[in-house]
Amino acid sequence: MNGRLFISMITVFVLCQYQSKAQSFDDSTGVIVHTDPRIAILTAPENMSSITKRNNNQSRTGSIHSGRGFRVQIYNGSDRHKANTAKVDFIRRFPSIRAYITYIQPQFRVKVGDFRSRSEAQKFMSQLNGVYSPLMVVPDIIEINTFKNDQPN
Repeated sequence: MNGRLFISMITVFVLCQYQSKAQSFDDSTGVIVHTDPRIAILTAPENMSSITKRNNNQSRTGSIHSGRGFRVQIYNGSDRHKANTAKVDFIRRFPSIRAYITYIQPQFRVKVGDFRSRSEAQKFMSQLNGVYSPLMVVPDIIEINTFKNDQPN
């Protein structure tokens, strides 16, 4: 009986070591992290100095929040493929302006830009006149990023 207990304990001990080695591995392929581009704004070196200053009781006026504004609608239809094609085409032509797809049954809508005023949206819409049709300015909840307007101190 004592021999069986000894062999069982040795077996358990060996298996525990084997499992612990199986869980430690060398990941030499690396990890790819896909993040929202807004995180880069917050972690940029010029913003990190501002965060340090803010922690030293100095205020910073920048923020990212949502509010009422306007966008230019470049597609409205029931074909998802056409909506995605319009969005991709727009992003290739205007990489610095954000594009959004929404779906309200049965329509897909592609809207572009984050404009605070209708006049800003109409000015941008005039640039798109020959490229997309029909176009219209629509009220929407937009992203307001005031970090990019901050001047370094």
